Order: sequence, then C-alpha cells, then structure tokens
Amino acid sequence: MNTSDITGKIVNEIKKAKRVIIFHHIAPDGDALGSALALRGILQQLDNIEVVDNIITNYVPEIYRYLPDVDKFKTIRDPSLYNSYDLGISVDCANKDRLGDATELFNNAKKTISIDHHPTNKGFADIDLIDISASATAELVYRLMKPLKARLTENIAVNIYTAILTDTGGFKFENTKPETLRVCADLIDAGANPVEIYKNCYETKSLAMVKLHAKVIDEAIVTNDKKIIYGIITRNTLDDLEASDDFIDGITESMRQIKGLEVALVFKETLKKTTRVSFRSNGLDVCTIASYFGGGGHKLAAGCLVEKNIEETINDILPVIRKQLSRKEICF
Repeated sequence: MNTSDITGKIVNEIKKAKRVIIFHHIAPDGDALGSALALRGILQQLDNIEVVDNIITNYVPEIYRYLPDVDKFKTIRDPSLYNSYDLGISVDCANKDRLGDATELFNNAKKTISIDHHPTNKGFADIDLIDISASATAELVYRLMKPLKARLTENIAVNIYTAILTDTGGFKFENTKPETLRVCADLIDAGANPVEIYKNCYETKSLAMVKLHAKVIDEAIVTNDKKIIYGIITRNTLDDLEASDDFIDGITESMRQIKGLEVALVFKETLKKTTRVSFRSNGLDVCTIASYFGGGGHKLAAGCLVEKNIEETINDILPVIRKQLSRKEICF
C-alpha cells in the first residue's frame, strides 16, 4: 500500500475519533516534540475531536522549551488522563519499546497509528505510515493538514519548522530534499521565524552545556587508526558541571566534523548505570550497528541503550565498528 493510501486511512480514523492521545519516543528530540505538538494543533481544529492529550516520556530538553504549547505535555501519572482513548498516535518512534513507560497507555487505545520516517521501523501499530524519504516525521504530519482541512497556524508552523531544521542538521544532511525546502517556505509564510528558531536550537546554550561540550571533546579518545573518535560522559561529569542529560546534544556531531574521521560516538552513563550511545558517521551505516545493539535511527546518525557499564559497552561496540570499516560497508 502506498503512502497516500495509508494517509487516507489515517485521516478516516482521525475523523472518527473523539479522544486522541499522542506519543513520541523517549529522550525526545526536536522532531519528536515538534511533530507531537504540531499534530495536537491540527487535531484541535477538528469538530469531532473532544480531547487531545500529549504524553512526555522524560522531560522537555532546555533548548526546546520555547516551542508553542510545550506546557501542554502530560506525564503518564497525570490524573486527567483516560484509561483508554479512541486513537493513540505515535510520532517519530522507530519501535514500540521506544515509547518507554507510555507503552501500556498506547496499547490501551482502541486504534493505534504510527507516523515515522526511520528506516528501522518495521511497523508496530494498527496503521503504520512510514516514509523514509521524508526529512522528518513532522513533514508527514504536515501532509495530513490538507486532507484534514486544517489551517496552518503560526504555532503549528514553528513546531514543524523546528522539527525539520533539527532533523536535517540545519539543512546540511542528505535528507534535505527540494520538497523539504518547499514545506519550509510554507511554514515561513505562516509565521515561523527561521532566524529565531535557529538561534533557539543552536545558538542559545547555557554555560554548563558549553563547558560539558568542551570537556568531552577535549578528553575524547581517537583510535590508533584515526578512524574513530569517542567521548565518555559519566554521572560524575554531569554532576560536577551541573549539566543535565540533554546537554549532550550536539557533541557527537561536533566530533564527526573532524577531518579524516569516519565515526564519532558518545558513551553516556545513565542513572541506572547502563550506557546510552550516540553514533555519527561520515559514511558508515551506523544505523545497522545501533540496531544490532537494540537501537536504531538513520544511516549516518543513530543511537542505542546498552544494559552494561561504559567500559563494557565500549569493548562491545568498537570491534563491531572496526569490522564494518574494514569491510568498507559505507552507505554511499
């Protein structure tokens, strides 16, 4: 079934629903948050919709707290939530496990929908709209507006523009297509300010965040073959700098830019003493590697959570990367 047919099925389900709940993946990024909030704004315009709830599985990272309606997110412990909704919609989530503590609430919905653009998404809802050609999940949310006869408000435009901006790395990744820029032109016409949104996402950092980036990059380890660089972030590092977990955003991307390197990684210790790994690549398909360790993402940008400490995780992952590099299994 092509994406237009699936979109039609989704529109039909939305038009039948009264109570809708929207989900995104744990540790949300700009696309997850922007897509969820934009979809909320769209659904609230429909006469048949009585309730739209947005679930936040962790917390909103500091750099995204400017987003319109960001204060409308609810945790799974919010007493105003219903036990069951007519429709549960997941956005930007590659698999059901990535819904985290909200999985049961998603399962309880009478009908479920997944809207996503990750190539690792094999489908986990009653209806799955997966288009890996889309620059961001928010681009797929944007496509729902016309068949739903929804109006592109300034708030919706800001949320979608933020999602696309961040998932294209400021329009520098290969997922930036002509259609991407055409959508963004519409968003700017509707009131999204590209200068202000860029500043909020990339040029408004706390001192603690800057210090964390500087420390991790300065202490990063480069392998003997000069192909791999990785940084380590322990809980002590975060505590000493009074930095929060979301402050790591951008570190891996900065290291990836070093000339001659193939893969950049950040290994971060979680509160549960497990390890969250962020991958960035200049050619190697790191999504395949992340998927092997239970994660996912995109070919040049991926991540995973490993149920081991940092040292053990490094010892597990680096040999796999070296093996793939030796085979020259790059994605372009």
